[in-house]
Amino acid sequence: MSHIHSETEKKILAAAKEVFLRRGKDGARMQEIARQAGINQALLHYYFRNKDTLFATVARHLIRDFLETIFSSQPEAPTFREFLQQFISNYIDHLSSNIEVSRFILWELERGGDVMVEEIRALQEQHGKGVFPMQQRIAKAVAQQEIRSLEPEHLIMSIIGMCAYPYIARPVVERIFRLPDVTSREFRDRRKQEVFQVLWNGIRRSS
Repeated sequence: MSHIHSETEKKILAAAKEVFLRRGKDGARMQEIARQAGINQALLHYYFRNKDTLFATVARHLIRDFLETIFSSQPEAPTFREFLQQFISNYIDHLSSNIEVSRFILWELERGGDVMVEEIRALQEQHGKGVFPMQQRIAKAVAQQEIRSLEPEHLIMSIIGMCAYPYIARPVVERIFRLPDVTSREFRDRRKQEVFQVLWNGIRRSS
């Protein structure tokens, strides 16, 4: 029986993600989600009593998977310069291949960001770390004088913001700047180079 529940729940979550992405949270209807999942509305309400609960569950699953990939895939590199370059490359590739997650993250932040905070804290506990692994890596680079003195939190925000913006603001970015598809290899490769150069030139120690 638990297997049936699990498969049904997977179908509901997959259908809900499609409908939320197509209609937006406010425009989505439980009836359409039930139809997309191939179940009746009564069964949908058995698993998720209302749209808010269902949306929160979908957002939590997507955000958890997204953060887990970032959290657990910190590059092992001998120098901070190589670490930064590899992280930017991995992060942009992940954003590009999971672009729909950006919308859910924005919707979640509009709701207050509680799910994001909870999932980040859960990952910190799971990995036995009180801070982001990147915070530790940056602090180590400062201590070893690989980079100039700076606050790790601000550098992390700069990395995340510069990498994520084209994917969060994709419709505006592509139309205003007349850019190619931001998920294309051409754009990704160029973006990786630009982000790395701007950041590295800003944090490296003066010779």
